[in-house]
Amino acid sequence: MTEETTYVLILPSIHYVLKVEKEAKARSIPIELIPTPRQISTDCGMVVEFRAIHREPLLRMLIEKEIPAEGLYHRKKGEFERSQRLR
Repeated sequence: MTEETTYVLILPSIHYVLKVEKEAKARSIPIELIPTPRQISTDCGMVVEFRAIHREPLLRMLIEKEIPAEGLYHRKKGEFERSQRLR
C-alpha cells in the first residue's frame, strides 16, 4: 500500500485483530495485518493497515460488531499521525 493512502488501526489484542480480519474479509474490505510500527508502540504485536478509501466501511464495521479500538493513525511520508476521530 502507498504510504499517502493508508491508515493503521490499533486494537487491544491479537484476538480483535483476527476478528477484524475475519469480518473485513466477509465484507470484502481489503486489509493487511502488519507488525506494530515502532513509531506507534514498542509493544510486539500486529495492527490492521488499510487504504483511506476503506476507512468509513471499516469503522462502521467496528461499531456494528462492537470491536473496541485503541487508536487510528494516518501514515504520511513514513510518519504516523494519530487521527482524532475513530467513530
